[in-house]
Amino acid sequence: MSLGIELNKNIPETSSSTSDETNHMNQHNQRKELIDANYHTLPRLQVSAGRYIMNAAMVRYPALLWKRPGLALTTATLVRGLTTVRVLPTTSVQQHRRVTSTRWLSTSPVESFVPAPPPGTAGTPIFSDVDLTSTSADAELRNTDPNAVVCVTGANRGIGLQVVQQMLERTKGKIVACCRQPQTAKVLQDLQKDYGSDRLALVALDLQDDESMKKAAKEITQFSNGRLDALWNVAGILGDGGKTTPGPERSISQMDRSWFEQTMAVNVIGPVLWTKEMAPLLWHRTKRKRKTDKDAVTEAPPRPAAVVVNLSARVGSISDNGLGGWYSYRMSKTALNQATRTMAHEFKRQETYCIALHPGTTNTDLSKPFQANVKEGSLFPVEFTVSQLINIVDSMTAEHSGGLYDWSGKALSF
Repeated sequence: MSLGIELNKNIPETSSSTSDETNHMNQHNQRKELIDANYHTLPRLQVSAGRYIMNAAMVRYPALLWKRPGLALTTATLVRGLTTVRVLPTTSVQQHRRVTSTRWLSTSPVESFVPAPPPGTAGTPIFSDVDLTSTSADAELRNTDPNAVVCVTGANRGIGLQVVQQMLERTKGKIVACCRQPQTAKVLQDLQKDYGSDRLALVALDLQDDESMKKAAKEITQFSNGRLDALWNVAGILGDGGKTTPGPERSISQMDRSWFEQTMAVNVIGPVLWTKEMAPLLWHRTKRKRKTDKDAVTEAPPRPAAVVVNLSARVGSISDNGLGGWYSYRMSKTALNQATRTMAHEFKRQETYCIALHPGTTNTDLSKPFQANVKEGSLFPVEFTVSQLINIVDSMTAEHSGGLYDWSGKALSF
């Protein structure tokens, strides 16, 4: 049973003689009490708010909402924007995930996190923003199909590990977690014990080693029965700014051939060559019919569009480069964005989408050397980041394939 809370009906308007600031505060406090009374009753929260959706951490109090055009900015606009909050049991989540104007998210362990509004982009994006208020029909099929297969690189830590964890929770299919040394990846091993080796496969993969990629591809083909529905290219390197690595370089005088080549190898050459190995498993839709015997002709079982997700970065945008520095990292992500766009043109013939995503500055080992100067609200918990990225992938359609997007679904210029 769902518990319906009609906020607009439950919170009376304050007297018109009271100042606007007092009105806002009174309504804020009353909504806070109402949400607090029901917040921990059940573990899932559904919210509809115009064209935008918010997870439980943002919805708990109006002050946690993004200050972004079109979204409820204050308690006053929240009265008009936020219409319904429904709390449902975990077992009801999947049956309620349909192509609607709302999005389901599990409650976040970082309830106090307030994301800063995403910055604008210099230049003119050529792609439309991703509307996060609905789940595409293809994503619905992928997420509910027990035979669907998702492959994640860099899966032993940070964003990659969190993608694996959330995919296990949010989908019914199989997950392939790739990293260089799965035998030492304790968290992945524990997850495999919990979910079973038939649901989660751990595969050794070194993106700088062609033989490693070919061997991993054979393992995945066997595990997936020749099928792949989503490929997350997450693995990447940045460096620590001169402490133990030359990169990311602040000036051209710090450029180092070995580090430059390694950055390109891991951040762009590796993902492109790995996608090449996985392409035969992604390309599943053709108009040919398969003959099962001399007399019968049947079509392959219907499958949703597959997707290639390349983890990129805003610093890879040439038009957004207003500061300079970070030579090798910027160049590698710029190249990855070009690869994403080029792959999208080729892969559309097999109805496979490609998208490049900027996760924002996320609290992982990769960003740790640079977190000291990050502004409040701009260092994202990894759970938040990954939830946002998965939502984008679940909401994207063919029109977004080849684009570069930030964590909020906003298109960025190249």
